[in-house]
Amino acid sequence: MSDAGGARIKSAASALLKGGTLVSEPCEKCGGVQVRLADRVSSINCGNESLPAQHKEPAQKPSSLGDSAKIVEDKIAALASELKDEKDTGAQKQKTELLEAYLRILEKMRALSR
Repeated sequence: MSDAGGARIKSAASALLKGGTLVSEPCEKCGGVQVRLADRVSSINCGNESLPAQHKEPAQKPSSLGDSAKIVEDKIAALASELKDEKDTGAQKQKTELLEAYLRILEKMRALSR
């Protein structure tokens, strides 16, 4: 993945954590996934930006950060439960890496809500 592509993915993830939403319409330029935050819609793939008025999709009310944090907490609990009974070390490694990622996301969500 190129540095620019990685930066766009990080930017999109950040926008989602701040209450952004995924747009159901694909990007007109590349056909990729788009993220909407406030007055900006941007493509994760090519970085193309457009105004939300250009999209026919009505603005969705983002779920609260607390609701999103609860979902991540549930994922952490379920993954920890699965990890307890896992015998395969490869699967253990994969699950612990995912668990670590969920914990980082939860930490960022809590920091944003302060």
